[in-house]
Amino acid sequence: MTPSSDLAAGALRQPMAEGVPHPVRVVTSVISRTVLGTMAGLLVWTHVPVVALGWTAGVVQSGSMRPALTPGDVVLYQPPSRDRPPAVGHIVLVRDPTRPGRLLTHRVHQVRPDNALITKGDANPAPDSTPVRPAALQGVARFRVPWIGLPVQLWRAERTVPAVTVLLGLAMLLALAALPLHSRGRAAPVAS
Repeated sequence: MTPSSDLAAGALRQPMAEGVPHPVRVVTSVISRTVLGTMAGLLVWTHVPVVALGWTAGVVQSGSMRPALTPGDVVLYQPPSRDRPPAVGHIVLVRDPTRPGRLLTHRVHQVRPDNALITKGDANPAPDSTPVRPAALQGVARFRVPWIGLPVQLWRAERTVPAVTVLLGLAMLLALAALPLHSRGRAAPVAS
């Protein structure tokens, strides 16, 4: 070890004076609590419009809308206007015309005269082949909250190892945030 690393290692092993929190514990606690607080705030933010305004929230499952939306993003959708179709360029949530029972998030590529929508994923080379009837429109995207739905997306995609890794990381953050700032051992004598 170098003299500076010996000094640092010795400083970490030395007991702290009574009533003085350990600096490593303080930094660890602040970082973990900040990350957890931010995540909690984002989760609340995604639910306020859903509860208060009747919007819909969905977790992006595929990469067809990259770079605008990535898997694990949560998108908040405002209910559609029944008298006016969304404009070209809007991102919409529709019942998938090619896979019954599934939802699809794509961008409006064209609005036909009968108000049916031709949609297209930003990452797809061509527009979707089946038009979306106006009754299949579920919502128009208004907000994106990045990555907050990643555990849900990984679990739904049956990617168990990454999902468990993310959950273990969250558990570790919770454990670090719960650590007491003061060590439980005997306090070092204070020189007078």
